[in-house]
Amino acid sequence: MKVAYVTAALMAAGLTVSGCAARPSSIAPLAISPSEYSHLTCDERRFELEGARESERTLRRQQNNAATADAAGVFLLLVPVGSVFGSDVEGELAQAMGEVRALERSIEIDCQG
Repeated sequence: MKVAYVTAALMAAGLTVSGCAARPSSIAPLAISPSEYSHLTCDERRFELEGARESERTLRRQQNNAATADAAGVFLLLVPVGSVFGSDVEGELAQAMGEVRALERSIEIDCQG
């Protein structure tokens, strides 16, 4: 009987932890082609890159806060608090990271000098 309770508790803990927000360093950028920005001038691409980098920094902070909240919530309440309350921005961060890399590559390819 004790084994059943222990097994159930371990399964519940595993499911709870698997729902936690990922740290920004473990999120892969979306694959975005640099050609998506070929219609922009080099100055416009640089301007877009500044905005994309700022967006990425903001989302990294939010995602890190969500992961920290989840870790604390799981430790104290066995609930990933950050994910439950919607502060997990993994998708948006992956998008922003992909945009930054695509813009950087687009500038590297077309805007030499």
